[in-house]
Amino acid sequence: MNNFFSRVKLPLFASLLFANLSLILAQNQAVNPKVSTFTVRSNDNWLNPTIIELNGTDKINIDFDFLDQNAHYFYYSVIHCNADWTPSELSESEYLDGFNNQPIEDHKTSFNTYLNYTHYHLQIPNDNVKLKKSGNYLVKIYEDNNPENVIAIAAISVFEKQVNIYPTIKTITDIDYNKGHQQIDLRIDTRNYSIRSPQMEMKIVVTQNNRIDNQVILNAPTTTNSTGFLFEHCPSLIFEAGNEYRRFEMITHRYPGMNVEKIRYFDPLYHAFLYQDKSRANKSYIFDKDQNGRYFIRNSEVTNYDYETDYFIAHFSLKADSPFGNGKLYLLGEFNQNRIDPEWEVPYDISNRQYSREKMLKQGAYNYLYIYVPDDNKRGSLTPAEGDYFETENEYTIRLYHRGPGERYDRLIGYSFIQSNQSN
Repeated sequence: MNNFFSRVKLPLFASLLFANLSLILAQNQAVNPKVSTFTVRSNDNWLNPTIIELNGTDKINIDFDFLDQNAHYFYYSVIHCNADWTPSELSESEYLDGFNNQPIEDHKTSFNTYLNYTHYHLQIPNDNVKLKKSGNYLVKIYEDNNPENVIAIAAISVFEKQVNIYPTIKTITDIDYNKGHQQIDLRIDTRNYSIRSPQMEMKIVVTQNNRIDNQVILNAPTTTNSTGFLFEHCPSLIFEAGNEYRRFEMITHRYPGMNVEKIRYFDPLYHAFLYQDKSRANKSYIFDKDQNGRYFIRNSEVTNYDYETDYFIAHFSLKADSPFGNGKLYLLGEFNQNRIDPEWEVPYDISNRQYSREKMLKQGAYNYLYIYVPDDNKRGSLTPAEGDYFETENEYTIRLYHRGPGERYDRLIGYSFIQSNQSN
């Protein structure tokens, strides 16, 4: 296994990528292909959004594996960003209590695994780095004390509770009645905070299940009153409802887990062959308690999941008598940072009449979906492979940014998180 991966350095690519931060669009991203199982989570709760309160007690935990038998030394820097994730005008001393270019000191080499890797852990804020302003932050992780050799980027947000956001999710929408959509209405209470010109000063970002391709950005309320602003009957706040995430588990090589048909060993790794999936469009809705795309690393035979858990090759397949159309199908979930990524495309196999793809994943319990993207379109749709059902439990995150006259950065002054089965 010593040569499973060759050493890869991407200084030019990583530098160009980071130079245009707006392209990242608030998503965590593993830049170097040796970075795997890259997670950014709030505290120890794998279901929490990656948003913490300014001067609060919550922490952001960043974890990843670097797939190599050799030791590597990684550093990180924190960059304050505007609402669109481009660097703000603030100097480092204005937003940071501490210093950038810090080493990641918490790392452990894998033990008793077929695939050699080192697990790295970073927590922010920490004794060396504390955040002084609200807003967006990008954590740039790089190798050899060289900021141009970026291997991964984490996107986190820090809010200050200046306004209250009250979202409502409706399944009786402006385009259908309890069918395939969910509509968001927002009430913003600004009685304790002044926003004089919302169209000029305010930006509201709404995301569904941490996806970016269908993210909505608003700034003009439909109604203004003495208590704040209302966003009602906004066409852009009507979302395809989708379906519950599919799930599978590969927590041991001794027997197949949930939705796994068989486990086989082919040198150098074990392979998990999932049962063939079928399209769930135009079927009856079936409730399933999913985790909205997230995964949990787990190995039933060890105690230290971070560095004693192995990697399997997971085989995905989706039955389809013909392609869905002139577009491409992708896997979607936290395992790929909810990105529509060419590395996660699921090609169509004409001879077997199915979409199929294999991907190397760390042992654990996973959520996933198949998302279809028509040609010449960046927004994906779950409709062809998963269907759309108004009953689907989705989570929505709402961020409110404000930049008043003369201010030099976008403050994150309000935040709300809601699940569709918690709203009438």
